Amino acid sequence: MRRKTVALLLALTLCLSLLSACGADSKPDGEPSTAGNTSSPTEQQPAEKQEEQPSQEPEQTEPEESEEPTQEPEPENNAGTEFLALLQEEWNNGFVEGEGPRRTYFNNRKFFLLNGVVYILGDMDYSSEYVSSYYTYNIATKEFSEAISPDVRRTNDQIVSFMDGNHYYMNCGWEEQNEIKFGCIAVDSNSAVLNSCAVQSDWNTFYAFFEKGILAVSTLDNSIEPVFLSYDLEKIADIPYPQKEIEHGLTEPVYLWFHNSTAFAADGTLYVKADSSLYRLNTDTCEWENIGSAPSLGEGTSFWGKYLSWKDGVYDRVTGEQVFEYGELYPAVNNKSGLCYFGGDKYLGCKNNEYRWVSLTDLSMSDPLPFPEGKDVVVLNDTYCAYEDSYGWFLWNYNTGTEETIKTK
Repeated sequence: MRRKTVALLLALTLCLSLLSACGADSKPDGEPSTAGNTSSPTEQQPAEKQEEQPSQEPEQTEPEESEEPTQEPEPENNAGTEFLALLQEEWNNGFVEGEGPRRTYFNNRKFFLLNGVVYILGDMDYSSEYVSSYYTYNIATKEFSEAISPDVRRTNDQIVSFMDGNHYYMNCGWEEQNEIKFGCIAVDSNSAVLNSCAVQSDWNTFYAFFEKGILAVSTLDNSIEPVFLSYDLEKIADIPYPQKEIEHGLTEPVYLWFHNSTAFAADGTLYVKADSSLYRLNTDTCEWENIGSAPSLGEGTSFWGKYLSWKDGVYDRVTGEQVFEYGELYPAVNNKSGLCYFGGDKYLGCKNNEYRWVSLTDLSMSDPLPFPEGKDVVVLNDTYCAYEDSYGWFLWNYNTGTEETIKTK
């Protein structure tokens, strides 16, 4: 009996002990247990809060490859520098009007400048049977002189060109063995006659200067073949007109009507347009070569050498390709006003009678240049222009806006 009582008490004690332990872990709903946690209550956060916190570890991302910044030029700038390279190539190797590194050539200019001396073709006196004279003005010494006055009879279509120190009077007459002959006569800077060449029966002839010499072509009589001359007016060869095929296997000549808008010097020889084709003079065989359809370019103005300023840009006369687009830039000064390129990295542009330098390296333009207002100027080089008015001949520095008198009337 005693043993049963002790066993019952032990069992009861064990049950009470178990019930006490279970009650210690019991908490109200929503209150987390802190058993086994040694952290302070402020360090504990609900599970939802912990999920909202950003991870302390940096995200593992693929490193971006660093690319070197490209410095490709803008298309406009690239076009300018490409055109500049073409101009400088033509300046060094082409046949151009102006004072270049290889030779100097001017065609029928009222004014031109060479080695610091201004040459002025005097007014033609139609009461006289002789051609007008060239006057000269030395800018450094201020000396004015009438140095060139050849004994050459004039015609209404007189043309005067200058090549490497000599003057060529074309479509003029002179007396030779009591006979008046017409053609071309060359004189030096002291008015001494160097040579003459009567190349046709009439007085109206087109003279095309190019790298290898001069081509003289009659503009009135196509029965006279063009004549290839040296610069000292010695005859090299007659150049037959090219032939084209017609019906029945026959051929007929293609008459090349030369004028300033159809004939031009380029690539060491002469080109001319005729019958929608472009012909090239082969100076080795002295024959014309048909190189294909002529580019459909209008009557623009010579930019430099074989390049033509026309409408919206500059074109290659041989290929017809546009090599430079003006856009908002000033176009080159027209050919009647004189030259526009002088071998550097810029050209002289003009728009609405306002002149600016146009840089081909960055396609920028200078401020307006101080050109004389209301004057019909001829651009001489990258510093001077000249003009004539009712008071005389005047020289103008268009970079500084200063004037000096060449001669008053």
